[in-house]
Amino acid sequence: MFELNNIITYTTANIQIIGVFIAIIGGLVATKILNTKIEKDTLIEKLSKLEKEIRFYKAKKLTDENEIYEINKKDYIIYIYEKIKDKNFDIEDYDDYNLTIEQRKSIIQEIKDMMNDALKIFSVEHSGADVSNILQQNHIRENTIEYMIYEYVGKETRKRKASYFGMIDPADIDLPNLHQTSLSENLEERDLNNRIDKFGEFIEWKIIEKEDIESKISAINNIDVKKDVILFIVVTVFAIIIPQLVLCIYPIFINFKFLKYIFAIYSILVFIISMILMLWYMLNLLFSISKK
Repeated sequence: MFELNNIITYTTANIQIIGVFIAIIGGLVATKILNTKIEKDTLIEKLSKLEKEIRFYKAKKLTDENEIYEINKKDYIIYIYEKIKDKNFDIEDYDDYNLTIEQRKSIIQEIKDMMNDALKIFSVEHSGADVSNILQQNHIRENTIEYMIYEYVGKETRKRKASYFGMIDPADIDLPNLHQTSLSENLEERDLNNRIDKFGEFIEWKIIEKEDIESKISAINNIDVKKDVILFIVVTVFAIIIPQLVLCIYPIFINFKFLKYIFAIYSILVFIISMILMLWYMLNLLFSISKK
């Protein structure tokens, strides 16, 4: 058993047997690492696409929300601008037009700023007939909210003219400013609200899908292949490389015969331990696959 030729033959056979197993384990480890990388790269690419879709539809939703805001803002200005001259004006006493208190306060301030600017251009004495001319001279565009408020200030600050027989000049008679929302405006607002709802639902689903992918990526990041690689390296070094190196210098056993006993025991122990570890690894891999 402990003859040098027997030890060399036994060790060579061990190396071949372990080499077959370590090749199998190496292939399994490499496949596991490669599959993990491919799956992770695929998920990262899908996650990037989802994030782009979420950003795109959020931008679309925000655009529609801004359009709704502009519609509500216009309606609110038409509704409220004459009322803010009341010294007891309280924003809470009036309809909100689906605007937040902060938005309404901002709009009220905007109306007041436009009125203050209008007062500057109507600071000279003028009549009702002069209002439109003054607005044209100051390049105030017609059919705008600004024009409506400037015209209102101009009429409020005008000097009324009396015609013959003490009657008021018809040009100075205030006509009611009735704003009626057209059918097309109502349809547009309805379509905008419907689109906003659909965008909101779509974004929610995409966020759920995004969270699912992120959890999968997190699970992949937690996959530990260090033990697999360490097992592969340890067995390769101690059960294949070292014995192979020793076999290359076996002539020294002729002069130091006690070394052949040490090497024989080393070969036996390394073979047994390596086989146990590799069989344990393969059984553990089988159990993990069965559970999944």
